[in-house]
Amino acid sequence: MAKPKRKRPFEVVEETNSQRPERYVDQHSGIFALFKDHGVRETVESILVAVILALMFRAYEAEAFIIPTGSMAPTLQGQHMDVFCEECEHQYRAGASYSASTYPPSQRGNVTKTYCPICRHGMPMQVRDPNHVSNNGDRILVNKFVYDFQDPERFDVIVFKNPNNGKQNYIKRLIGLPNENLGIENGDLFNYSKADDGSLTREIVRKPIDKIDVMLQLVDDTHYRSKKMQEADWPNRWTEWASPNTHWRNNQSEGHPYFSHEGSDDQMSWLRYRHLAPRSPHDELVYADYRMRRSVVSSKRPTEWEYIADKKRVPIRIKDKQGTISAGALIRDYYEYNDRQYRFKNSSMNDQRYAAEHLSAASHWVGDLAMECDVEVESDSGTLGLDLVEGGVHFKCLIDVQTGKATLQTEGDDGNIQFDTPDGSPPTADTALKGQGTYNILYVQMDDMVYLRINNRYVQFNGASYTKKSNKRPIPRYSPTDPGDAEPLGVGAKGLVARVNRLKVYRDVFYVSPDQNRFGGNVNIRNETGVNPYDLVRTYEHPDQWRSEIAMKIFNRPQSFKPMFELGPDAYFPMGDNSPASQDARIWDGPKFVKDEMMIGRAMFIYWPHSLNSPKYFPNFKRMGFIR
Repeated sequence: MAKPKRKRPFEVVEETNSQRPERYVDQHSGIFALFKDHGVRETVESILVAVILALMFRAYEAEAFIIPTGSMAPTLQGQHMDVFCEECEHQYRAGASYSASTYPPSQRGNVTKTYCPICRHGMPMQVRDPNHVSNNGDRILVNKFVYDFQDPERFDVIVFKNPNNGKQNYIKRLIGLPNENLGIENGDLFNYSKADDGSLTREIVRKPIDKIDVMLQLVDDTHYRSKKMQEADWPNRWTEWASPNTHWRNNQSEGHPYFSHEGSDDQMSWLRYRHLAPRSPHDELVYADYRMRRSVVSSKRPTEWEYIADKKRVPIRIKDKQGTISAGALIRDYYEYNDRQYRFKNSSMNDQRYAAEHLSAASHWVGDLAMECDVEVESDSGTLGLDLVEGGVHFKCLIDVQTGKATLQTEGDDGNIQFDTPDGSPPTADTALKGQGTYNILYVQMDDMVYLRINNRYVQFNGASYTKKSNKRPIPRYSPTDPGDAEPLGVGAKGLVARVNRLKVYRDVFYVSPDQNRFGGNVNIRNETGVNPYDLVRTYEHPDQWRSEIAMKIFNRPQSFKPMFELGPDAYFPMGDNSPASQDARIWDGPKFVKDEMMIGRAMFIYWPHSLNSPKYFPNFKRMGFIR
């Protein structure tokens, strides 16, 4: 006897009259009775209308996106670790993209160690620690309607379709606009224009004033000091190096250093910064590889952090046996977000074959710097000085505390720099720093311009931008009488009673220019100098090497006299803030631009960065806000 045919799910089967049951629907019971209630029907209708409006809003007005990778770090976070350094207690973030679901299972890994950007301590990730769990990327809202009414603006954070893969969305910062001819040199952006005679002239591209502070990268903060480094007597980075403890006093308050000036000197005395940081994990590997290649049997040497932690000593590179402290190293394009160690999930804890490190090569010197501090002025007169150095040129700002007048001037430029004031005189401005009080100060030198912000308001100088008679690349300078770029930041005082608290050091974003060397099919954007890592690290660490033959290959590279990227009438050029780790228009194999129809919109708001792991599911309110 044949088996009856099995019904497939949702299959309609024809019924005979004998099989067809009598159908009777009671409209006064069940769900029909529920909808007869006016209040219920009104609620359901409101919900349906809200859903329809939300779908329309998503389609035409705004849409939520989640950031998958760290190409826009630190502005926007992809999948990452959000941790506090156990040594200096600085909170930082490191990428965890190899844990992301966007990678196939065989390529996913667990982050096992991250590195602090200030003390360079390598902190192992504890599986049972809720604060060491990998976090999802930032959740953002994108305005899809704004570009229907206005053109995209330079340095907007935009979302667009990948020109080489229309199913993939990218988020980058808009750098180049239609019909522009762009070049990248020494970390800066240039726009080339053609004259009637066919010659090319270039002009530096400056960041809008509302983007400056969000694009600065933290280098040092005096509020975060490693306990083990203090026990080993690691030298302070901020000191009056020229005449120690003569005019400035180094004090402590609640474990944090502050500096006081008594105001009795006749000339400006300077508190200056030396970049005396332990070697990064990448630099340690560079030196280890060099030693291994130089000897048949390579001896295991302790890293600088092993000296600090185990031997309770400061490495000879920083302080010799006579107690002489070395001159400061150059500040480089270091990204702590790119520093992490991971292990593939399918490997055992002891299987090093499946362990790898993603480390920040930091191959480039960054001369565009900034500093922030809180100054408590206790006298009605005197002069406060601020100084930033690039290529041996001092960009000084002198503020008369009695009148509040600020004056900009340069030293060591040999007449090469001309401020863009109407008559060529030193720029001046009236400031809010007048008399006794507490002032927060941000002083910036970037993109051939000087900025001063006091109590969250930028000062308007009559020409703080400048032009150079010679457009040669800056070369760092050092001498015993003028340390130059070995002490690139300074706070000075003359006849002033003041206290300086919480000094922070920042650097500008360094846009890496892609060279023509290809590795595995990708253009190299980790090192544009072409010099091997060992020579790079050694040169950057030792100021007496800044005029060597190798240094000239690094700093005095040939300049570009023609644009790298020529944009058409409907072409936009995007790049990521995390320049050495961003797959952006510089290295696309296809079109190196985004057309207008590929634009989705402008990133507006971080509405949910990630939940804090401790306390569980608590919103991370500090990271919420508008995207700049």
